[in-house]
Amino acid sequence: MERYVRFVVRHRVAVIITVLLVTAALATQLRYLHLEIRRRANLPEGHPYVQIQNRISDLFGGEAVAIIGVVANRGDIFTVATLGRIWRITQELLDTPGVVERGLLSIASPYVKAVVPGADGMMDIHPLMDGPPTTAEEIDRLRHAIQEDKLFRGNLVSADGTAAVIVADFDDRLTDVAIAKRINEIIEPERDPTVTIALAGAPILRAELARYTAMIGILFPIAVLVIGLVHYEAFRTLQAMFLPLVTALLSVVWALGIMGLVGEPMDTWSAITPVVILAVAAGHAVQILKRYYEEYARLGDSNEAVVRSMTAVGPVMLIAGLIASAGFGSLMTFGITSVRVFGLLLASGILSALVIEMTFTPACRSLLPAPKLREIRREGQTRWLDRLLEGLAGLVIAQPRTVLGVGVFVIFIAAIGTFRIEVDNSFRTLFPASSHVRKDDALLNEKLPGTASLRILIEGNRENVIQQPEVLKAMSDLEAFMEKDPNLGGVTSITDHVKRMHQAMNNGDPAFYAIPDNPRLIAQYLLLYSASTGPDGLSAFVDSTYQRAVIRGLSKTDVADFARPFLDRLQRFAATRFDGLPVTVGIAGGALGVQIAMNDVVVREKIMNMLQVGGTILVFSAIVFRSLVGGGIVLLPLVLALVVNLGIMGWSHTWLDMTTAAISAMGISIGADFAIYFLFRVREEIAAGAPLEDAIRATLHSSGKAIFFVSSAVALGYMVLPFAGFSVWTRLGILTATIISVSALGVLTIIPSLVLIGQPRFLARAADGSSLGELRARSAAGAVRSASR
Repeated sequence: MERYVRFVVRHRVAVIITVLLVTAALATQLRYLHLEIRRRANLPEGHPYVQIQNRISDLFGGEAVAIIGVVANRGDIFTVATLGRIWRITQELLDTPGVVERGLLSIASPYVKAVVPGADGMMDIHPLMDGPPTTAEEIDRLRHAIQEDKLFRGNLVSADGTAAVIVADFDDRLTDVAIAKRINEIIEPERDPTVTIALAGAPILRAELARYTAMIGILFPIAVLVIGLVHYEAFRTLQAMFLPLVTALLSVVWALGIMGLVGEPMDTWSAITPVVILAVAAGHAVQILKRYYEEYARLGDSNEAVVRSMTAVGPVMLIAGLIASAGFGSLMTFGITSVRVFGLLLASGILSALVIEMTFTPACRSLLPAPKLREIRREGQTRWLDRLLEGLAGLVIAQPRTVLGVGVFVIFIAAIGTFRIEVDNSFRTLFPASSHVRKDDALLNEKLPGTASLRILIEGNRENVIQQPEVLKAMSDLEAFMEKDPNLGGVTSITDHVKRMHQAMNNGDPAFYAIPDNPRLIAQYLLLYSASTGPDGLSAFVDSTYQRAVIRGLSKTDVADFARPFLDRLQRFAATRFDGLPVTVGIAGGALGVQIAMNDVVVREKIMNMLQVGGTILVFSAIVFRSLVGGGIVLLPLVLALVVNLGIMGWSHTWLDMTTAAISAMGISIGADFAIYFLFRVREEIAAGAPLEDAIRATLHSSGKAIFFVSSAVALGYMVLPFAGFSVWTRLGILTATIISVSALGVLTIIPSLVLIGQPRFLARAADGSSLGELRARSAAGAVRSASR
């Protein structure tokens, strides 16, 4: 390491130019970086529910369904003005590129047909609205048609007539942001005090997610400023404040350049990684500079101080950085694309920071003018933190068992809270309750069947199997079972259309609103319907071969407490009702199934990820210290921080979701840096001949001070996220700041207490080969002699 650092110092100009050239090359890749909330990237691809959802979307659409609710503020929707609005909005949507015309459901859609008795015993199939009604008579006819048809009443128009819904399905020609923009352009001219127009659906939520995510462009500079102020407090010099920030910003450019190079878009997960990389990279630079100022104060030679500080800190930084990178890299095993990209970006960012800190930082530090005497004094003067650390050192050295006892008590209380944790990934709860998307969602759930989708795939083993009466009757019974739950509504399928046709062909007699027993009759009905509407008239519900069909439903909630037991009941009913029929039933497409799949993945892969990160830290640390005990000591305060974080979540009723699940990997990986820096400094002090207590005290004043400032920079940098008003980032900021702070506190208290009590052999690297026990005895004897004198 010393030979390497001397080489860097000798060729510092060339090193700096090389790093800047690489940075410029990677910066050119930033033009390929873009923000995109991909529709399937946040889904666990291997989960059966998600596989059903993706198959239904490929067959029938439904991956980008926007819901527009038109709610009358006074009276009902059956007025010339309100019905005119619904008509104009529907026609504008039909003219929008990317809209699936057959999937556009609205009382004004030309593809929404009324089926009524016609002349000569035939059925009359016609659009519900040929145009916007202009007379009271036309409005009355429309009202009557809606009230008489189950497909319209309670589904497209609320039961009390005060609200109507327009459901628009989009293909891949438009992004979610473009969909939301187009819909807002359509509805904005239609808003006035007589109606409320509310929006819901996956593309609306994803577009809002993208809007919040873009706020990182404002929050990141604030985080840079906060971290810079913490560094200034640490060193009280402008050089030492800016150098870590420059190093960190270069690391961010490298990481984002790699993202652009591999073609991965930014999303809600990866958008926050610049803050993580900034904080971690700056933290390593702080450790280097803290040691540099120590060495410069002792030697008075800037270049030699760079060599000595990097020789001491460089190996530790490499080890800590590789462990942190491995911890972040373990997220790449997650079954969700966004989380894998998040892990890749963080791992590459930490590795980029290591390269820069091993080259640019020492080269730049040696090229800069040496600190002036007043800067050295200002950096080394005793301040409030020195007094705090001295008090902490006195407490830990005097009462290590008490400190450990307090730690055990804290873990016990937190562990009780972990049993109170609830797992939920409700999409809506990503946004604050005061946001317009949450308010619109609540209004539509109050007035209409719901906004959370449920899809059920019925798939036969041959063509035309869906036309069989026994299959259609089983589907009808499944729909009736779903509708028994007060949270479910808007349940529709091809069975409802067959029933309408059968009733219409029998003079509208309500007794015939049922599935006929004759399969040929059913086939004739469907042929007549297709002849009137075109071959795609029922394409939203059944494929062209009548081998696959979908049942669509809407739910007023997607929280886990409702979704899981409901889907379990649905699975059991379907298994019994469809037993022996030539079809398979795929339940849990849609938002309800996806939410449960996310919960399952969070629980299963969260456990695996914690084991991976913990195992990685244990193995690497054990190899580095050549001691399994050493690996365990590194891991223990991190486990404390993890349990405390989970306990806080349990006691505060904070859900465990994809956001909070990733926090532990970040917190543990960053916290491992603190533990490794601390133990290496203790070992270095012991090797220099210091007694154990003195080594602990010196480490708390040196590495302990750096750990305090690094953890403060990370925690305060993350605490800018709650200012976005975005629930995801609020939880992420607070919980990450908590786990980092607890990790640092655990390293500064639990580790020295364990070392003092256990006196592990892996730290016995004193120059004369003494064991820790001998060093402790020598220290005690020296204290006795000093007292006697």
